[in-house]
Amino acid sequence: MIYRISRFLLEVFARTLFKVRFSGRENLPDAPYIVVSNHASLIDPPLVGAACKKDNVNFMAKNELFTAPIIGIWTRSVGCIPVKRGANSVQSLKEAIKRINRGNAVAIFPEGTRSEDGEIKEAKRGIGFLIARSKAQVVPIYIEGSLKAMAKGKPMNIGAPIDVFIGKTIMPEELIVKTPEGKNDYGAIANVVMDRIMVLKK
Repeated sequence: MIYRISRFLLEVFARTLFKVRFSGRENLPDAPYIVVSNHASLIDPPLVGAACKKDNVNFMAKNELFTAPIIGIWTRSVGCIPVKRGANSVQSLKEAIKRINRGNAVAIFPEGTRSEDGEIKEAKRGIGFLIARSKAQVVPIYIEGSLKAMAKGKPMNIGAPIDVFIGKTIMPEELIVKTPEGKNDYGAIANVVMDRIMVLKK
């Protein structure tokens, strides 16, 4: 309930301040699935949640949010998964796999943090691990314009256009890359994921 109310209010906030357009919602499968998106602004998570509005999405979020006053309570109540950036995130990824196995949708920004110039950065290996181990279907999303609308440390650009492109579902076997020894190459899988996101860029 808290998640759905929060998603509604955040979508209203985004649509009120910016010219937000969604395309490709018909591509969303039934949960469970993994949502992957580029990340350049604080407005991106609410936009991803709004894009996937038929499901409660469990976002992977930096650990600092869980210890902050007030917002920490909210972060836990909406089902976010804590991630210690710069540290071993295997436990976080295993928790994400548990959520997927329970039938939930999980969202992750493969770059690990916001891109300050809006250009797509190299993905972290964690997304490769998550896809290979969970064997979940993947929904790629590309967000255009969020940096110009709400850049870090700058005033909001009221009325700025933001486009959210939801791509077709990708089956996990389409993304799996093996090493010469036959093991999952998590780094290579992560790179393929980012390629699939970039394809959506208009």
